[in-house]
Amino acid sequence: MLVSCVCFTAMSAAIGEAHAHEPHLSSTASSAVRSGVNLLVILAMARGNVNYLLGDRRAALWGRGLAGATALLTYFAALTRVGIGEAAFLNNTSTFWVAAFAPWVLGERARPLVWLAVLGSVVGVALLGAPREGVSDLAGRGLGALSGVAAAVAYLSVRKASASNPPEVIVFYFIAVSSIVCVILALFTPVTWPNAPATWAWLGFAGVAATGGQLLMTRAYQWGPAAPIAALSTATPLFTALVGVVLLGERPDGYAVAGMACLAGFGVGLPLFDARRVATTRPEA
Repeated sequence: MLVSCVCFTAMSAAIGEAHAHEPHLSSTASSAVRSGVNLLVILAMARGNVNYLLGDRRAALWGRGLAGATALLTYFAALTRVGIGEAAFLNNTSTFWVAAFAPWVLGERARPLVWLAVLGSVVGVALLGAPREGVSDLAGRGLGALSGVAAAVAYLSVRKASASNPPEVIVFYFIAVSSIVCVILALFTPVTWPNAPATWAWLGFAGVAATGGQLLMTRAYQWGPAAPIAALSTATPLFTALVGVVLLGERPDGYAVAGMACLAGFGVGLPLFDARRVATTRPEA
């Protein structure tokens, strides 16, 4: 899961660089290119065997695709509005939503302290989105929070679909549905496509990095219980925020730093809160 986090950080950094090169680039366009590259890589890995990639066609695969497409589009939209660091933390609230939804969706019982972590995440999001002078893009933060909920639904669908489908099939549904949604949006909404070769290169790299992250993340959810695995993904926003500061010059204010620290702290603590269930899983997890 940690290697997956590195891949997703590289994807976010590449998207940030692409939008820095062309500020008027549409998030729909960057999402479409990212999904298109994903699709080409997966087709190459499967050697064009579409029947293999269709898997058992269970509903959880389509649910993963639709929820993943929603998470992707809202995350990229937030990323271009509030920066890669804050957007990554808002997207990573999926960690806590997975813990909250898992008892009902997967039958995985959560300990009381897990609910404390969920409450802590709400406080972190409130700090990130708190109205204050110089920060007016509440819509961008709302999109980031929505991406976290959608991502949680997608991750839970991964667990249900992975019982009878390999990672390549699950990732294929995500990127295939995402590509279709992006095409529909491009047909009915104004979209600014990249012009500079460097922008295309950054977006292409983002697609390759995202493919690696998706495959590794899917395998992680196959091997371990949902809540602790999701908690490990807290490394992604930590890495991403650091990259945003160092490479893109992002400077979060005090409220944002407090909100991110709150989300990171409870995210790191979540596996400890859920330690009893972690200890009962099979060793290879």
